[in-house]
Amino acid sequence: MILATKKHLSLCLLLPFLLCCSVSLFSQDIDSLGLDTTTKTMVKPRFNTGDTIAKPAMVMDSTKAKVDSAVTATASVKKKRHSPLKAALFSMALPGLGQGYNKKYWKIPIVYAGLGGLGYAVYYTASNFTTYRNAYRLQIDEDPNTYGQIDGVDDAATLKSYRDYYKRYLDISAICTGVWYALNIVDAAVDAHLFEWNMKDDLNVSWRPVMINGGYNYPQAAVGVNIRLGF
Repeated sequence: MILATKKHLSLCLLLPFLLCCSVSLFSQDIDSLGLDTTTKTMVKPRFNTGDTIAKPAMVMDSTKAKVDSAVTATASVKKKRHSPLKAALFSMALPGLGQGYNKKYWKIPIVYAGLGGLGYAVYYTASNFTTYRNAYRLQIDEDPNTYGQIDGVDDAATLKSYRDYYKRYLDISAICTGVWYALNIVDAAVDAHLFEWNMKDDLNVSWRPVMINGGYNYPQAAVGVNIRLGF
């Protein structure tokens, strides 16, 4: 009975030892195969795929916004730019209108004063030229029923001389009128080019009287003016 008890006791002590050995061997086999025994544990990914997709989209949106703002700024600058072509076309359509577009309103009376004076010169010379030409034609047509006379002048040679005189000044007046009209356009275009030019505030002109020594050949001194331009 005692021997049986000892055998059972030895078996009870040996069985846990064998069980522990078998469990350790089984775990070593699993580790050698590279299997993960913790099936319930989820491995956290190293990076968020949503972030990698969203970041390029955010970069593209910011770049697009910068490009749009730059384009808007450039368009506003181009829109606000003073146009020389527009000023020239305005003065071509109506003299003085380009000067008004350039905000040089004081030039408008000058433009129309020149055009008015030259226009009157064209009218005066043209009317006198026509009068003396018709009188000259009446005198040389060899018709006894016609008679050409202007202010008591009825000589054909004198009438022809007056006709040529007024013809010459009519041509000069017409040319000057065309030149004045062209200068009106050029002035508007040049003013439009210089419209945005910023003149410095320290631009100044000073003058003072001086005594000029004539030197050896001119012993007498003279009075002069010294003009200085600073910018």
